[in-house]
Amino acid sequence: MPYFLRATLNDSAQVKSIASLVQAYGWREVVAVYEDTDYGRDILPYLIYVLQEIDVRVPYRSVIPLAATSETILQELNGLIARQTRVFIVHMSSTMTTLLFMKAKELGMMNKGFVWIITNGVANIIDSLNPSVLQAMNGVLGVRYYVPRSQELDDLSIRWNRMYQQDNPDASPFNKLNIVGLWGYDTTWVLAQAAENVGISSARNKQPWYIKNSTCLESMDISIKGHKLLTSIVQNKFRGLSGDFDLTDGRQLKVSVFQIINVVGRGWREIGFWNVKSGLSRELKQDYFKKTGPASMPDLNPVIWPGESTEKPMGWEIPTGGKKLRVGVYSSENPEFIKTYKDPVTKATTASGLSVDIFEEAVKRLPFPVSYDYIEFDTGDTATSGSYNDFVYQVYLQEYDIAVADTTIRYNRTLYVDFTVPYTESGVGMIVPVKENLNMDMWLFLRPLSTAMWFGSIIFFMYTGFVVWLLEYLKDNEHDPFSLEQLAITIFSIFEES
Repeated sequence: MPYFLRATLNDSAQVKSIASLVQAYGWREVVAVYEDTDYGRDILPYLIYVLQEIDVRVPYRSVIPLAATSETILQELNGLIARQTRVFIVHMSSTMTTLLFMKAKELGMMNKGFVWIITNGVANIIDSLNPSVLQAMNGVLGVRYYVPRSQELDDLSIRWNRMYQQDNPDASPFNKLNIVGLWGYDTTWVLAQAAENVGISSARNKQPWYIKNSTCLESMDISIKGHKLLTSIVQNKFRGLSGDFDLTDGRQLKVSVFQIINVVGRGWREIGFWNVKSGLSRELKQDYFKKTGPASMPDLNPVIWPGESTEKPMGWEIPTGGKKLRVGVYSSENPEFIKTYKDPVTKATTASGLSVDIFEEAVKRLPFPVSYDYIEFDTGDTATSGSYNDFVYQVYLQEYDIAVADTTIRYNRTLYVDFTVPYTESGVGMIVPVKENLNMDMWLFLRPLSTAMWFGSIIFFMYTGFVVWLLEYLKDNEHDPFSLEQLAITIFSIFEES
């Protein structure tokens, strides 16, 4: 289609901003919720690709049929509650999104611990939604196209609201001017300017009068200046009400700046921006994204999460009735390492000691909560000998998911289980006394050798010097008397040979 132009953004342009948001808050799994239409499905390959690049999994995809009823959505939401992932990316039309969040609020899925992210399809028209819908969406994050403020935009908004109320007195007062209307406004201007530049001409092929009013494309007149009109539209770059209007990149609008919003009350608030060069930032002029570590908060404005919580959700939760981690524990002969106790009434096992402290601290540092139960290794119920080999082997038999004890890493045990990095050292050490009453005088350098060794070394050097002098003396025909120069050469030769 050589004459097709897209005066909007491609849906795939926003996926990197969504992935950056997920990465910034440290979530490792997300669930894609989308409608079963071309609009809902087309973004999915791009979204999954960018999430895989940052090591984020999409364990489940929730597909909502186009003709879904309230019961259908409730059934799908109940399935999402039964899963562990609590981060949802919603890519649906405004009508389906409204119904989805109204039912999610009924099921308690807009409470603390849940994360909802909406794409720009709904975020771009967030001002046009009913306040009751916005209240149900409290805590939702959204990615929308950023429209810079200008005096021209304010004037147009005032004129639009006045004219809309006059033409539609009985219509909903929530139909405000949004980015889609601004794109249409700028498109009309660029088309008018292109027509002005090219000029008006008669059509190449006249159609019969009886099909002039037809909506069939084949019945329309064909302009002889169509190519020039297309070229003028594509090359016309200007600053419109929606921002920079530029169709030179693939005959569609370029990716500019995305605005990250947070739905609060009956409106929304800005928490940051995303652009191609600098990624996420709190201010639009900030040219880099600061994040000091994986556990640190991103450099964005504070977020009011679902349930009016200010604490960042973990994005992961063990559902009610979910399977807990079975942690096998084994009492040591050294109770400082690990000591277990099994309540005779409740049959619940508790454990304490260095090994348990290290395990619990490691669990706290995980990016998601983990529920677990301690299970004491009871040799009375088994036919085992109660050794550490038998205890480790229970993991291989899938009786335990993990084993915690002061277990030594041995070759035969590594054939069945994987060990963590050792957190204690083993070996043999020797302690010797050290005398501190050394004489710190100028002759301290003589202490490494005994007196006998020093005398022996001096005699050896003198003997070596005599031999060297004798060889030099016998070699020379002229026998001059022994001089200081020969003595210096002899001493230098001794040290050079040694």
